[in-house]
Amino acid sequence: MKATRYVIALLLILALALAACGGGTNTAEPANEPAVVEQPAENVAEEPMEEPAEEVAEEPMEEEPMEEPMEEEPMAEEAMAEDADLDGGFQTFLAGMEGYNTIGIDALNEMMVENPPFLLDVREPGELTEKGWIEGAVNIPLRQVADNLQYLPSFDTTIVSYCGSGWRCTIALTALEALGWEDVRGLTGGSFGGWVEAGYPIAEGEIPALVELNAAEPDAAMVAAMQEMLHNVPEGFGAISADDVNTALVENPDLILIDARRPDEVEGKGYIDAPNVSFIPLEEFVNMQDQWPADMDAPIVVYCGSGHRSTIGMTILWSYGYTDVHSMRGGFGGWTEAGFPAIGVPEPEAAEGADLDTAFT
Repeated sequence: MKATRYVIALLLILALALAACGGGTNTAEPANEPAVVEQPAENVAEEPMEEPAEEVAEEPMEEEPMEEPMEEEPMAEEAMAEDADLDGGFQTFLAGMEGYNTIGIDALNEMMVENPPFLLDVREPGELTEKGWIEGAVNIPLRQVADNLQYLPSFDTTIVSYCGSGWRCTIALTALEALGWEDVRGLTGGSFGGWVEAGYPIAEGEIPALVELNAAEPDAAMVAAMQEMLHNVPEGFGAISADDVNTALVENPDLILIDARRPDEVEGKGYIDAPNVSFIPLEEFVNMQDQWPADMDAPIVVYCGSGHRSTIGMTILWSYGYTDVHSMRGGFGGWTEAGFPAIGVPEPEAAEGADLDTAFT
């Protein structure tokens, strides 16, 4: 019982205390506690991420149009060659010939002792290596002669051109005379072969280097013309045997023969019996151009007494652009010895006088 009273008393006390805390009729709003405004985290200005630089496609640089390589001018060479005064060059040469510009083996040996000429060896280097050369000679192969004029002496220096037998050196002397050299001679009598047979000394070993002289200034157009001609010298250097000429006359009735001997030789010794023969003495070869074939591609064989004059004639025709010209080795003498048909040949005992170029082989 006592405990019950105690509990009730406690409850009363608690109720009174609660009433006191309520503050009666005070209706004022309680002061708002300052709201803690959450400061947003300080905006750290983000450095904008660098956008990957756009790869600017490099615009292909406009290629400058490549200059097309200018066509190397055989054009220019040909054009220049067309301006060459071939008539003047060859007429001067033919008018000034002495003994058809030949020199014999012994005469050359004497000249080398007394007044040495400029020696021009127009064989290929391999021939010199194999067989030797005449001491002091300058080696320029035939087809390259007009490309190497800087190695030649002045126009008034005597030049003796030689080769294996006398054929190529005749082509070379014809070209050099047309270019303005005044005294170019071809070594006859077998040329270098004849020199060796005669027992004259030769040099062997290393071929001497060329030395530039730059001693002459030939006309540029004439140089171009001679370059064009020499570059196109055919295999065999235009030589044809009497046998082959005889065969060609049978197979090709259009074959044209040009007899380059003087009228008195033709009259005194006869000529080849063929349907198309023209008589054009070497001395008048250029002056009688109207007698040359009209067709530049016509097959032509030039002949003379033994082959020297005809080789000069052949070279002249090549220079003017004729494409199918040969010189008959052995000349008319070789033709008659072989027994091929000829007209007006005298009986052997009646034949008089020797050919001026019989030493040529």
